[in-house]
Amino acid sequence: MIFQQLLNEESGCLSYLIGCGQAGEAVVVDPGRDRVDEYIRLARKKGLTISRIVETHTHADHISGNRDLAAATRAPIFLHRAAQAAFEHETLADGDMIRLGTVDLEILHTPGHTADSLCLLVTDRSRGEVPWFVLTGDTLFIGDVGRPDFGGAQAAASMWDSLRQALLPLDDSVEVYPGHGSGSLCGRAMSAKSASTIGFERRFNPALQARSREEFVERLMTGLPPKPPSFETIVAKNRGLIPLQASKPRPLSARETQDLLARGACVLDLRDPGSFGEGHVPGAVNVWIESPQFADRAGWLAPPGAELILVAQGPSDLDRALAGLARVGVDQVVGHVQHGMVGWRNDGLPVAAVPQLSVYELGEWLAEGRDVQIVDVREPSEWREGHVPDALHVPMLEALARRAELAPDRPKAVLCAGGLRSSAVISVLARAGMHGFYNVTGGMAAWQKAGLPVERS
Repeated sequence: MIFQQLLNEESGCLSYLIGCGQAGEAVVVDPGRDRVDEYIRLARKKGLTISRIVETHTHADHISGNRDLAAATRAPIFLHRAAQAAFEHETLADGDMIRLGTVDLEILHTPGHTADSLCLLVTDRSRGEVPWFVLTGDTLFIGDVGRPDFGGAQAAASMWDSLRQALLPLDDSVEVYPGHGSGSLCGRAMSAKSASTIGFERRFNPALQARSREEFVERLMTGLPPKPPSFETIVAKNRGLIPLQASKPRPLSARETQDLLARGACVLDLRDPGSFGEGHVPGAVNVWIESPQFADRAGWLAPPGAELILVAQGPSDLDRALAGLARVGVDQVVGHVQHGMVGWRNDGLPVAAVPQLSVYELGEWLAEGRDVQIVDVREPSEWREGHVPDALHVPMLEALARRAELAPDRPKAVLCAGGLRSSAVISVLARAGMHGFYNVTGGMAAWQKAGLPVERS
């Protein structure tokens, strides 16, 4: 058997190539849209032909590459029959078997994360007749289980049944390879490891320690982060209900950009928060190209359906941004500002700014009794570990909807873990017409390192 795990570090997505050298065939599981050429090159290098494409479920965090890979290889796409996809595909059901020479892939239907979730139990008969490992998709992660995003408590109860009927009865030695690793939002406490065993997860995975279905459902549903706004659109695209497109950006002069902005377009500024703070196109949304989960954040924060115009430090950032945005279904990039902010300034167009505030300056403000509202945009788990006393907690994805809680006429110091999410949130709120923001550079990491007061809840 030939086995390869492929990690997309920007998103935490994991894809797999499984093949039989004797048969010369391979199956690709959960292909990403931006990795199609990589799968083909890898298969060719191993002397394999990609003969099947399998999805463990309908993804909500990224666009699948199954149709692009199928077009390039003529391999059929296999989905669980509950997927309800509108494009051509073959269906799978619990107990079905995919055979590649001496390699068997048994289908385990494991509804919970989605109704069509499945796992693949893999046996290499040249090695023995017992299963070697299981691809668990978004049912079982390393240190966590999948989110029941689309079915609520009922889906969480289905997850309990799936885990106990399909996965936990497996032998302790069976290896576990999930569909996502650390960095993905499909779970809440995933380990940085990309593989484990059934025995290890049974013993140490906190999500598997519940003693009853009721306790499991309560744990899974408590503190569930809000679904990113792009989830439903990505699901519709992955089902073939919304057509996939490809961005065709072109260089735009500053004046052309201004005209498009007047008609509802939005600038997505890929530069770091410091450069953005020094000067940017008014109304631009700032997501640094080097941010963790860059494409996901851009997809969540950019105005839905708006044409996007990129501002970048250089051509390589543009290429990376387009590839990442395509992966999450953001295909409406129409251009980039030629010469970036230099060109914009040279045309004498208005420039907005965001003052950057160090943690020492913020500490001095508080010691002096200065009137400032502190806004913490981190996730609840980060907030509970420690925050600035008297700060207002508004997680990043809730900021726009909860903007009425921010004092309109007071200076607002916004912080996150390191200063990236805070800059993004400030840009979104400024686009909505709010003002008076300061971005706290270094965020809570710098605050705690400086020995400044921390409150825990």
